[in-house]
Amino acid sequence: MQRIGGDILWAALLFLLLVLYSLPSLALQPVEVFIGGARQHNPDALEAQANLSQQSAQADSTLGRVLPRISALGSYTRNQYESVVDVAPPGSPTPQPITLVPSNQWDGSATLRVPLVDLAGFRRVNAARSTSEGAARQLDAARLQVEGQVVQDYYQVVANTALVAASRAALDVSREGLRLADARYQAGTAAALEVDRARADVEQQVQQLASAELQVALSARSLESSSGVKPDLSEPVRLIDDLHPEPDLPVFEKGLADLPAVAAAKANTRAASQQADAQRLALVPTIAGTFTEHGTNASGFTGHDWTYQAALTLTWSLDLTNFADIRAQDAGVDVARARELRVSLSAGDAIHRQWNTVGAGIARSRSARVGREAAVHAAAQARERYRAGTITQLDLLQAQRDAFTAEVSRIQADADLVNARAQLRLSSGQSLLASNGRNGTP
Repeated sequence: MQRIGGDILWAALLFLLLVLYSLPSLALQPVEVFIGGARQHNPDALEAQANLSQQSAQADSTLGRVLPRISALGSYTRNQYESVVDVAPPGSPTPQPITLVPSNQWDGSATLRVPLVDLAGFRRVNAARSTSEGAARQLDAARLQVEGQVVQDYYQVVANTALVAASRAALDVSREGLRLADARYQAGTAAALEVDRARADVEQQVQQLASAELQVALSARSLESSSGVKPDLSEPVRLIDDLHPEPDLPVFEKGLADLPAVAAAKANTRAASQQADAQRLALVPTIAGTFTEHGTNASGFTGHDWTYQAALTLTWSLDLTNFADIRAQDAGVDVARARELRVSLSAGDAIHRQWNTVGAGIARSRSARVGREAAVHAAAQARERYRAGTITQLDLLQAQRDAFTAEVSRIQADADLVNARAQLRLSSGQSLLASNGRNGTP
């Protein structure tokens, strides 16, 4: 009996050591490492970068259409028959041969074309630049979205690895409970039912540990896929939040109009409006000047191998499609404005949601920490009372399960709170690459 009492006391101390100890999460690299990797490898970020390059090239192409351009043409012709005539110049009695068609004919020309009046084209250049500007801001918005996904995955890995540690501690406690129950049974102070209950509790904790390890594997793979960086789970580090309140909501909302997503939507609306203006200006004639220098060895009667030609060209067309295209562009402007409004409202809602989520998370974490302390204390008391024989084994097992559940709630609440703080800053346009604190905690 003295040996059993000593074993129970040792098990109680082991339980307090395992459960009262603040379970660390496995250390990942700082979150900046994953964010930096995501900018290099995340498909959404790569797509946004490629789209910016595409829009920038299209803007240059649109500009090139209204700038002066040079074209050259050269040809060689082998004629089966040569045509030569003798013509006497005015005032000269001696005829001179003039080649009309040589056997080997060379022709070349170079043309300079200068758009002089192309109002629609000039307006399309402005629209293309606005579209390129919108793509640049959309790249910033995409990077913030990628950061948000990476941060979400990051802190979920932290929570899941902490859950694994808690599950292992709970499993150790359950195995010690099984050993004590078996010792009591061998001493004749407990029934076989208590041994079976303790063994069932051990197997339940084994299942919980397997589930937690599965979640770590899945969340770590998700983090690696979104960032292109393999998580390092080799060293322990703590996840800490001091439960400080965030600044007032207007502090985060003041930059709403300058958020990358909102700025991109505004640029797209401006580009649509400029395209509509260009469509109206298409009703105005275009005027271009051309200058062509032509060289040939078949000068004919002109007597000059090199000649030039200068011209002014006016182009104008009008049909039903012009007016239909104007209506289509005007409708496109309305669509762009609606999208801009949707993006602005969505951005404001996101800031409001994340700010309130942080407030609720602080209350939840504070409550979870208090609940964990109470549950751990209750489990320790249950151990003492079970040793004294004043409660049943079922009461002890329930107290241990309550302590484990409270620890799980504390882990998830703290991880959700730290993630919510990060998401709040991202929703207000602040990149975490410059604002993260120690250990990747904002």
